[in-house]
Amino acid sequence: MNTEGFFISEIRLAGKNKRNASIVLKKGLNVISGASDTGKTYIFQLINYMFGGKDEPKEIDESIGYSTIFLELEKYEGGSYTLKREIGESSILVYESKIDDISFLQNYVKLKAKHDKDDKDNISTFLLSLTGIKDMLLRKNARGTKVSFSFRNLVALMMLNEEKIISEEVPIFSGIPSNKTTEQSAFKTILTGVDDSHGEEIEDPKIYRTRLEGKLEFVSSLLQKLKLELKEKGAQIQDYDANELAIEIEKLMSTLSNNSKEINLRMGQKKEIWIQEQEIKSRILMLEELLERFRLLEKSYLSDLDRLQFLIEGDHYISQLFDSNCPVCNNPFNSKTTEHNHDFYLEDLQIACSEESNKINAQLIDLRETLTNLQNENKENNEKVKLLSQQIKEIEVIIQLELKPVAVLTKERMDTLLNIKKIFQEIELNERRIAEYQTSQLDIMKELSKKNQKMKFVNEITTEIYDDFATEVKELLDGWNYPDLTSVSIDYDDQELIVSGKKRKNHGKGYRAILNAAFVIAIMKYTRSVGLKHPGMIILDSPLTTYKERLLNQPVSSYEEDISLDMKQAFFKNLSELRNDVQVIIFENIDPIKEVQDNMNYIHFSKVIGVGRYGFIPVDNVSESVSNKPI
Repeated sequence: MNTEGFFISEIRLAGKNKRNASIVLKKGLNVISGASDTGKTYIFQLINYMFGGKDEPKEIDESIGYSTIFLELEKYEGGSYTLKREIGESSILVYESKIDDISFLQNYVKLKAKHDKDDKDNISTFLLSLTGIKDMLLRKNARGTKVSFSFRNLVALMMLNEEKIISEEVPIFSGIPSNKTTEQSAFKTILTGVDDSHGEEIEDPKIYRTRLEGKLEFVSSLLQKLKLELKEKGAQIQDYDANELAIEIEKLMSTLSNNSKEINLRMGQKKEIWIQEQEIKSRILMLEELLERFRLLEKSYLSDLDRLQFLIEGDHYISQLFDSNCPVCNNPFNSKTTEHNHDFYLEDLQIACSEESNKINAQLIDLRETLTNLQNENKENNEKVKLLSQQIKEIEVIIQLELKPVAVLTKERMDTLLNIKKIFQEIELNERRIAEYQTSQLDIMKELSKKNQKMKFVNEITTEIYDDFATEVKELLDGWNYPDLTSVSIDYDDQELIVSGKKRKNHGKGYRAILNAAFVIAIMKYTRSVGLKHPGMIILDSPLTTYKERLLNQPVSSYEEDISLDMKQAFFKNLSELRNDVQVIIFENIDPIKEVQDNMNYIHFSKVIGVGRYGFIPVDNVSESVSNKPI
């Protein structure tokens, strides 16, 4: 069982120095009965106003001086809220408490009375949240324009005033042609649980036509530009044939490819020669380093030979010296002193020096032979380097003077031909684009010649849903002892009730009121039974009385269709047996019988001072001055 939604537990009217006007309501059936002009319709208007209605309650004599409306709501799942609105104000205060628990310092939320899809701080969004509905969209017109689901869409399906209760219009429709699509969409959304957010949308005809005209102008301008470009490009290629152009380009590409291969081959040869040249140059550097070292070694050998020769010939030179000392022992050389403090004999020194000289001479001969060989090798290497350098220069000459000029000239010719080929391609592309734009131009012109486009409304309520809904209506009518009832169905196209083979609108006002009441109550019962969203509340003004008596106990107008008393009492009895997860509020001139009154919340307005309750608003306000609790 779906327990989402809410019911009204009290509605209270307050004013400065005025006694509160209040009625307490309950779940199930609530009947407020009594004569005309006792405030029943005024209460209906108060409720509608608190549910975001734009029309203020019509002022009656008894309401003068009252300025504040309180509406206490209770969720079926638990929890209380109180709505407070000053008559004439565009905002509603919401307290999370009962009316009697409101204090001066208590927090509240200030909401706009008008629904606004872009601003969630409004009473509609709040009441929808209590119902479990969030962010639903409805179709607004034949173009599929979307509007947000408002609580006012629900009010139209749960509150029937004394005019709408007898209307020939199906209860889901207000009779305003511009609202019909939205009202039909709201009915579909309630019965299926699926809104129209997924539906397509057609642009406004004026905007759509203006956009098409702009597109046509743009396409025509492009066509003119493309045709002019096509003419200019055609003049640039008039001396060329596309097939011959392709053959020549292919030949030039082959020439460039062969030329590139030849250049690459020559560059490879040049690289190999350069590597050989670098290797020989490295060898030359190494040889020059060896030659430099060997020349230093040669100088060292020659220096050693000179020193040894000096030692060998030293005796000759020493004998010619006077007053000289021995270079070995530093004793003076004279005829008297011939022995010196030597560890060896001079003859041995000469022999050693001679042998060392011979040894060094032999090494010197080998060294000079090596020097000669190295010099010869170095000379050969230098000749090789010159030869390799010459080969590199010859290759560079071939590349620079023979191969590269051919590549440059071929590439220049290739670039020229490729530009011509590009023009051929651009001409081909432009011709295709011209054909496409001409097709688009024709399509736009055809579209402009059409009448305003409309979307065909697809009723997403299945026959099974209609059948189940019709069954709910029939069960209600059976319970109300509807006369000669044989069948109930719903017309798929216009949602019209067909009762016993006769359309609802073709019945008289009295029976239309009964059928309209059954229609909206069946909506609530059906949605409750299948777990769909609905506040769980129905409010009806005079479903059993076509025209109200002007005076107490005056017979109803002769224009009223005869509704049997049995049927009227069966109506009350059946509704008094409703489940405890819904609320039905009925404002009526007719009183239910005593036995049925005990099964409902029954409030009677006597319109007689001193007898029971006179009406909704106390009649003894003039002499009383009281302070009402709610702030």
